[in-house]
Amino acid sequence: MTMRPRTSVLCLVLAFGAACGGEADTPAAREGRLLRAARNGDMKAVTRYLDAGVDIEARNPGDAWTPLMWAAVRDHADLVRVLVARGSRLEVRDRKGLTALLVAARWGSRNGVGALLDAGANIGAVDDIGWNALMWACFKGQTDMAALLLDRGASLEARDPDGRTPLMLAAKKGHEQTVALLLSRGASITARGPDGQTASDLAAKNGYDDLARRLRSR
Repeated sequence: MTMRPRTSVLCLVLAFGAACGGEADTPAAREGRLLRAARNGDMKAVTRYLDAGVDIEARNPGDAWTPLMWAAVRDHADLVRVLVARGSRLEVRDRKGLTALLVAARWGSRNGVGALLDAGANIGAVDDIGWNALMWACFKGQTDMAALLLDRGASLEARDPDGRTPLMLAAKKGHEQTVALLLSRGASITARGPDGQTASDLAAKNGYDDLARRLRSR
């Protein structure tokens, strides 16, 4: 009687670690593995895929994040440096117009932001809604991130398309520590948006009465 070979004997282990029953060894599949390796901070795997010719600017389906964006947002600073050294472009944008720096700043990834700025990322870049990295940090109340960006030269009085400064965005969301930081760095408390509202007006309008009073008292 003829013996049937075991399934494990028939399985072919594909390049880049794709196993029997797993994803196919196509360019898209290889790019997907590179993106996962970057997300996980797997330096060896990323280096192996790049050496094998996988596109360093591979895009994640949906949001169009690159390996550099994943490395930055996950705070893998060493991997950010490696990707930049291998030719990853700093100012590539995702589907919302976010660069790697904007992605990392929006999600509070200080190490990633620091590595990108060291590599020359444009600190004044804005996304599709006209917000820069400092605006995102202030809107989200990421005080440490805002301090880092200010230390590295971010504009304290930059305006978004609606005429709001970083202080106005922080006050609107009631982020007291971020407001305190911005004031300590010299942010204008009397600056007004096109609608005539100041940071204190925006705080009061959104229910942060104590913060609004403190701003007015200054």
